[in-house]
Amino acid sequence: MSSRPSPRVNEINRPFWEACNDGKLVLQRCLSSKCAQFVYYPRVCCPHCGGGDLQWTEVSGRGRILSYTAVHRPQHESFYPEAPIQFIAVSLNEGPLMYSRLLELSSDDGDVLDRAVQVVFVDHGNGDKVPFFKLVRD
Repeated sequence: MSSRPSPRVNEINRPFWEACNDGKLVLQRCLSSKCAQFVYYPRVCCPHCGGGDLQWTEVSGRGRILSYTAVHRPQHESFYPEAPIQFIAVSLNEGPLMYSRLLELSSDDGDVLDRAVQVVFVDHGNGDKVPFFKLVRD
């Protein structure tokens, strides 16, 4: 089995991945007073207003599942033992949409659409962590 693919870290997204390794979810936020929106995925300018002044800000890591699917045949063989993988689209409380994995899903959970989730950071190898989500249980 080949090694697990790693995120491509560069100067633009490095603060995001470093924060993940520290157990924090950070997003860029536009500093324009007319915009002030959160931005995900990391970029060099705001996709909402085109402004180039973005600041990294820690966010709650909470959101709701907007969409989901079960991946029964992952595209990389290193993920085969983990299938089926619950792949989700999360509408973060701060606004952006983030794609990730849902952990700890049981048969008792039923339909997870619109369920509340919280980010968790999972070891991806080599000391690096990636953001996944788990259901917020009452």
